[in-house]
Amino acid sequence: MKKALLVLALCPFAALAAEPQQPACNAADFFQTQPDLTVGRVVDAGNVELMGERPGCLDTPQDGCRSGDEVEPGSSLVIGSRWNDYYCVQVLPPGKAVVGWAPEQRVMKTGHMADTDFSSWLGQWDGSAGRVLEIQAKGDTLHVRMLPSGGKGEGTLIGSAEPMGDELFLGEEPCAVRASLQGAKLVVTDNGQCAIGGASPGGVYSSRAAAQRMERMFEGLGDR
Repeated sequence: MKKALLVLALCPFAALAAEPQQPACNAADFFQTQPDLTVGRVVDAGNVELMGERPGCLDTPQDGCRSGDEVEPGSSLVIGSRWNDYYCVQVLPPGKAVVGWAPEQRVMKTGHMADTDFSSWLGQWDGSAGRVLEIQAKGDTLHVRMLPSGGKGEGTLIGSAEPMGDELFLGEEPCAVRASLQGAKLVVTDNGQCAIGGASPGGVYSSRAAAQRMERMFEGLGDR
């Protein structure tokens, strides 16, 4: 009888422990805590006011919930966790690199709209703070390196693996890296146990080859 009463007494606490918690959404570990990141953009008219991490702000409107950051329509984003009617987003260049919760009706995921193939992985990819990834192929295996700032030199091997469609899983224990090919963007996340060249490889990288093709296209239009 005493055992049954103890179980009943603990039930509310067990339910509380199992209750979903609002995910983290901050700049410090954005690329380590956000699952299934997708690039996208802000849609519709008017600036978007981002919400902060304060608990309860995404459940019931409260004073002091807004982060103070606003994002313009058309701004490029990387979109992460969803909670209630909000997505955790980070603004991509040329916008200010801020993080916060945006209303779901104001963001559109565009990352997997473009067609890609094996060759789309290859080449150099430019990230923030001068970081450059280089991806080369040997047979069906991709080899990913973090190059020195500026993209010259041998760099550090992050890992080698065969891609699974638009996904690539790399790293050796304790480091685990996931790269997601999304058109001309490469979204890289890690488990917080990776220090490649002294820093996390997480971030959004832009295809240098795609940028050069776009530049040549505009030059051709200008010559007409």
